[in-house]
Amino acid sequence: MDWLSPIRQLFDFGLPFLESVPAIRAILGFTLVFFLPGFAWTLVFFRQISALERVVLAFGLSIALVTLSILTLNRLFGISITGLNSVLIIIVITVIPVVIYYTRRLLRRH
Repeated sequence: MDWLSPIRQLFDFGLPFLESVPAIRAILGFTLVFFLPGFAWTLVFFRQISALERVVLAFGLSIALVTLSILTLNRLFGISITGLNSVLIIIVITVIPVVIYYTRRLLRRH
């Protein structure tokens, strides 16, 4: 049993449902890969932009961040490029700016 076993079990539980409804899987995959990481980073870096600019930047940043992160981790640390590893990397890339954003908001209130 390795440290990824609980995460694999979670994916094994949810994936059969997603495989039976490919439209939901496509929408979730597209959003996770091409939008969420970039949108989260635009919240950190760009404060005074419109919603349309934020969405456009989110697509560009997501494509760049996801691709470069996965390839860099593969080359430097030998992490294999699998579906589970890619999803975990994308989640980490998305969670880091969200934590930074909410930490800044909390510090500004006090």
